[in-house]
Order: sequence, then structure tokens, then C-alpha cells
Amino acid sequence: MAVNKNKSRSVLGANPLTKGVFNKTEVETQASEEIINNQESRFLIKGDREAVNLRLPIELNDWLNDLLKKGKRKHGAKVPKEVWVQAALELFKAMPVNWEEIDSEENLQSALLNLETRIKNLENISA
Repeated sequence: MAVNKNKSRSVLGANPLTKGVFNKTEVETQASEEIINNQESRFLIKGDREAVNLRLPIELNDWLNDLLKKGKRKHGAKVPKEVWVQAALELFKAMPVNWEEIDSEENLQSALLNLETRIKNLENISA
């Protein structure tokens, strides 16, 4: 029995990826970039947004995920994580702290504990 080695056929059949089932990566990248560029921020309306990679402690990420799930169940829609992070940073920005003076994680932790104490003292005064 003669075997024709010029034809590359698999015993499994034709490769579905050669039939054009999928679009080229370049097209997919362009489409996804257009979607990202057309999304409006729900929290910060002014200015351009930049994609930033964040690493959160597991406990904080779990709390945030739980908050999103409960919000979606209660209100039918969820506030995206990026909006919660933006809100937290806006709150930090508004706090009476000279953030430029913080030069270590220890100083940051101290400043945050100081803020927490001040806020709790205000709550006790108003109660």
C-alpha cells in the first residue's frame, strides 16, 4: 500500500484552527482597546484613566468581593472594584495628611492609624 507523504493529514481529522474559526489577535486587540476607551468612569468623570495593576491582601480582596456580591444582590447592580479603589484614593487625597512626607510603609501605617484614631474620636464627640 503506497502512502502519499506530500499530504499532511492527521488521523484525527482536519485542524479546526486552519479554517478561520478564530479572528486574528490584532483584530481582537483593537476591538478590546476600543471597548476600554469607550467606557466612562462611574466615579471620576474628569481626566484620563490609566490601567494600573494592584495587589491587595487576601482579606481586603475577599471583603471587597463580598461587598460587590452583596451590593449586586441588594441593588441589582454592582459598583466595580476600580470605582471602590478610586473612591478610597479620593478619600485619602482629601484627608489632612501630607502624603509626600511618607517615606516608608511604617510611616504610612502610622499615618493611617493616626487618621483612624482621629475619626473615632470625632465619632465619640458627635455621639
